[in-house]
Amino acid sequence: MRSLAVAFVIAVVAACGGGKPVCRLPPELATAPRDAPPFLWKATRDDGATVWLYGTIHNGGRADVAEAAWRVLAASPGFASELGDTEPDPDKMRAIAMVAGGKGIDQLLPANDWYDLRDELRGVVKEDVLRRARPWYAMTQLMSKVAPSPSPTMDFALAKAAREKKKTVDALERWEEQLGALDQTVKIADLQQAIRARGTMGCDLASLLATYRTGDLPAMERRLIVEGTAQLLGPRNKLWLPRIAAYFDRGGGFVAVGLGHMIGEDGLPALLARTGYKVERIDR
Repeated sequence: MRSLAVAFVIAVVAACGGGKPVCRLPPELATAPRDAPPFLWKATRDDGATVWLYGTIHNGGRADVAEAAWRVLAASPGFASELGDTEPDPDKMRAIAMVAGGKGIDQLLPANDWYDLRDELRGVVKEDVLRRARPWYAMTQLMSKVAPSPSPTMDFALAKAAREKKKTVDALERWEEQLGALDQTVKIADLQQAIRARGTMGCDLASLLATYRTGDLPAMERRLIVEGTAQLLGPRNKLWLPRIAAYFDRGGGFVAVGLGHMIGEDGLPALLARTGYKVERIDR
């Protein structure tokens, strides 16, 4: 399958909590190395002000947060993540997740795919609601059903810890903006691919999380940066850049976002480096 369905969940969506499938992982991924480098970057201004960038993965939980990340978070005056510690309002989210007119996904999908989706989400989403759902909403519901993430995810665990330590907790974007980005990116073909891959998706995500635990950035780049993710990640990174840069004037900060936002020429470390900051990945 084209990996956009998996990559967009890992890069963007903090899914619902739930159990994990039991999967057979390759030996090299079965046990995380104790000395695995964290996905942690240090951005420094000439006057010494520092902003830490931490790449998370949304099907990881609190236990997957590196010790180095907890350590620098404790010493940082402020915290920011994609949504901070704000959860989308379920009623408002459902309202913007529906299409008012035109063909529903039951008409846009091949009949067999529609029936599979309907049956998979029986008891989760009412059939008449599902018919009018936008592709991104149907996909998130499907993925939450077949490949649920822990609760809290890494991002929300970090936000909770920052709040408990009386630090400022900021959101880099509103949840309406995030869902708008999904709506522009996730199309009916992506939903169709997710439906057909639902049987293996749980283990695909388990393998992705195991790869994350190795600290192997090139391997994660191959898994996360696929067709469609550039338009989802790059423009949002550029919008976030001045909000992140503002932390340098506040004495520093800690920013935790999906690892996909850290990768490549349009990733946050590269953008900050081109702006004039010294940026380096921290080994441990």
